[in-house]
Amino acid sequence: MKKIILSLILFVISGCNTPITAPSTPSATCPEKPTIALSEKDVQEIDLNEQTLTKSGQASANKSIGYRFAAKSGQELSFSTDSSDICVWVYTPDNQILNGRNLPQTGKYIVQVFAPRGYKTFDIKMTLGILEASSVSKSSTPTPTYTPTYTPTYTPTATPSSIITPTSPSTLEGDLTQEQALEVVKGWYTAKPQIFAPPFDRELVSKVATGKLYEKTTNPDPETGRIAWLQANNSYYKYNNFEIRNVIDFSNSGRQPYIKLRIFEELYLYGRKGNIDRENSGSYQGEFIYFFAKDGGVWKIYDYTKVN
Repeated sequence: MKKIILSLILFVISGCNTPITAPSTPSATCPEKPTIALSEKDVQEIDLNEQTLTKSGQASANKSIGYRFAAKSGQELSFSTDSSDICVWVYTPDNQILNGRNLPQTGKYIVQVFAPRGYKTFDIKMTLGILEASSVSKSSTPTPTYTPTYTPTYTPTATPSSIITPTSPSTLEGDLTQEQALEVVKGWYTAKPQIFAPPFDRELVSKVATGKLYEKTTNPDPETGRIAWLQANNSYYKYNNFEIRNVIDFSNSGRQPYIKLRIFEELYLYGRKGNIDRENSGSYQGEFIYFFAKDGGVWKIYDYTKVN
């Protein structure tokens, strides 16, 4: 799970509804041109400038993700991704694949992300300028990356009733504190062994997550829902270790409170016949931002994104 700065081929579409397709960085697994059509409903409008914008998502062999942005002739596009298992192109406003960083025209460009095999979660940082690897745009609204690989130390003796959200009155009313935010995150990670492995407890999800995270976890469509994908592929996760290494940032002054954490975890993805998927298993450390919202008067995780 090493972080790699990739020199990817990018693509853009003019303002039309022409389908787009997408692979990732130049590699043996990525075709020279996109092979999967990019649906207009999977293209997100973004505001790209000289600040680094981080977006997260999940691509597959059957579904590409796109980001459309406006740029001027002469600007340079920089981006990086933490995944070596995705393909990326950029198309110019006249629907030509872009090679290099220089943007030749003024108009709308599209970055398309595609996974040649299976389902891959990704984070991609983009900027019209010099990429700042450690920054994330505060003006963006990150999409929660679904990564069933991120969870806390699994305690076999813990029961679902003992691993949910904090029950203190201060959690149910008033502003969210840093301590409360940490407890909510711990509750989510402690619940994951029951969520992303048998019994695949969807009811437990509602006690720790809301909004986008809840939808992406429980959606019955295997292409969208994390639990549904695991069940459809006879797979599950086992979590051996989880540790919050340190708090990087916390804010409850804006419209939506958030906390940024550095997390270490050890997890294993078991597939068909009980085999371990070595590519998506092992020890990992990364930085994550968790966004919170109240649901029924209780603070829960609304969304999260990996930023480093």
